[in-house]
Amino acid sequence: MSGPIRVQAQPLQEFVQALFVQAGLNPPAAASVARALVWADLRGIDTHGISRIGSYMALLDKGIMKAQPSWRVLHDTPAVQVFDADASAGAPAMDHAVEQAALKARALGLGLVMVRGTTHTGALGCFTQALARQGMVGVALAASIPLMAYHGAKAAGVSTAPLSIAVPGPDDEPLILDMASGAISMGQLRAAKQSNTPLAEGQALDAQGEPTTDAQQASIVLPMAGPKGSGLALMFELLCSLVVGNPIIADYFSDKPAGRRHRQNAWVLAVDVARFGDLAHYQQEVARTVAAIAGLPSRDAQQGVRMPGERGRLSLQRRLLEGIPVPAAVARELAELPRPGALPWAA
Repeated sequence: MSGPIRVQAQPLQEFVQALFVQAGLNPPAAASVARALVWADLRGIDTHGISRIGSYMALLDKGIMKAQPSWRVLHDTPAVQVFDADASAGAPAMDHAVEQAALKARALGLGLVMVRGTTHTGALGCFTQALARQGMVGVALAASIPLMAYHGAKAAGVSTAPLSIAVPGPDDEPLILDMASGAISMGQLRAAKQSNTPLAEGQALDAQGEPTTDAQQASIVLPMAGPKGSGLALMFELLCSLVVGNPIIADYFSDKPAGRRHRQNAWVLAVDVARFGDLAHYQQEVARTVAAIAGLPSRDAQQGVRMPGERGRLSLQRRLLEGIPVPAAVARELAELPRPGALPWAA
């Protein structure tokens, strides 16, 4: 087996859910994880899809991710909730944040949920899309341990600052921005290492802090737009981590025993569009604005002028028909894991 295997989304999602139930998660939490991973793969965000299963299982084995966390609400007002996710898997913690933010936004027009102490939050567009489908503007951001060089430094000092904003669009099709502030994501860097693909200039540093295009030597991601990308990442730490009393960066560089353990904090913000005007009119204006931008003269006649999330929508349409491509390396990794039944491409 050398090329990718194609597998349909539904059996793949059912298999992933069963895999995490076997690993100790309760069925709803396992369903959240499976849904988020397959959501990413369907949209071509393969770095945040089922390729993450091996690392999630390693986190569970080490006790860094808890299969049965004890969530605690630390602060709750009509507009804001802070809850401690107790090293939960990221997806169920973020699903909880979406649910609570939406409830608060329905009541007040705006709701904010701060997630303290979760693990890998995954593709944030999965969660902002859920809010946009409810007629809300959804904003999600996260902070984690240093993975990216701060501008001017030769070492990792900040996270890659994942951010997603989604707004309701026409025909129940949200417009979704899903990005990070690194010149390349850590998932893309891992994929380049696996395939031995050279990196572009300005994407990474080696362990000594020197620029490199050799994926095997690269270990530190560089920020996009220099000080802008790293400044955004710093602000995410100040917003997501310090506000909830769970500092990550300063602890990482301290002598605290757990300072370098994997952990994340996150924000989910919901704004109920209907509280400030007519939702249908807003969706029409989104469509009109998008059409105006998409109609601009294109520098590439084949690609045209693309909107946020457009590549993901095209990937979704294609992969729902053709199946999700599972790279041979990921297929081998999954085959080696303890599993509840046959692999979905072997069933």
